Amino acid sequence: MFDPHQLLELTLKKQKLSENQLKELVFRVQTLFVMEPNVVSVPLPVQICGDLHGQFYDVVNLFKVGGTPEQCKYIFMGDYVDRGYYSLEVITLLYLYKIIYPYQLYLLRGNHESRAITQIYGFYDQCLKYYQHSSIWKGFIESFDYMPIAAIAGEQVYCVHGGLSPQCPLLDDVRIIGRAIEVPIRGALADCLWSDPTTKNMVEYFKPSDRGAGYEYGPKAVEEFSRSNGIQLIARSHQLAPEGYQFHFNQTCVTVWSCPNYMYKCKNYASIMQVDNHHNCNFLLFTAVDLHEKKPD
Repeated sequence: MFDPHQLLELTLKKQKLSENQLKELVFRVQTLFVMEPNVVSVPLPVQICGDLHGQFYDVVNLFKVGGTPEQCKYIFMGDYVDRGYYSLEVITLLYLYKIIYPYQLYLLRGNHESRAITQIYGFYDQCLKYYQHSSIWKGFIESFDYMPIAAIAGEQVYCVHGGLSPQCPLLDDVRIIGRAIEVPIRGALADCLWSDPTTKNMVEYFKPSDRGAGYEYGPKAVEEFSRSNGIQLIARSHQLAPEGYQFHFNQTCVTVWSCPNYMYKCKNYASIMQVDNHHNCNFLLFTAVDLHEKKPD
């Protein structure tokens, strides 16, 4: 019998689930993702979070700071896995919350929810270490293909992992992206997941990114996208914000970062962005849990 509440208790204690339990979990969550559109609409109030990167104990603490999905709605903007010690535990926890509270927690795709990237930065290796083969990794990776690309919080806050694409001046353009694929290195999906705001080099609209995928986008690009789509604020993640969040372009775009002491060495704050019923934003800041709690077994 598949009991997500019981599995949640086990996961919060960092107990390893069986292969069959994980496969059933992934199947059920993927079914939910398939039913969600590219751009999900999420009523206010809502809490918006950025990168998590496998730091399990910090994610558990995030839900202590902000409340559980039973208590409040969440939008997570991707990059759940890689770099940290406990990618599998983080994505398992989020998937269990998604099953139990499907309309209280929304999981957008980040550039690390990818076959190629996870084979380099840790998630693949952790799955192999735990289960001695790659089928668990393959199951999660396939489910990542169906994650929504973006969200609209209320009517005026656009949430996406990276940002804007020159191919998508309208939300309707994002809505028709073919998303059920591996993250490419170019094209509209890549841009949404890889792009960054910039104030460098006098960029007003778009410039190809030095990352090798996506674009750097400037204030004019944000202004035109926001005006064309009735957007007040673009919320994104994808870049470390030492203070937990960082505004850009006269507070028309914000980077939200939810991974404290990133990679266990950056000593940065993390934040949860709260958006109330009137689209007012407030930030809950938090720091990392004690380092000794994070070391792998």
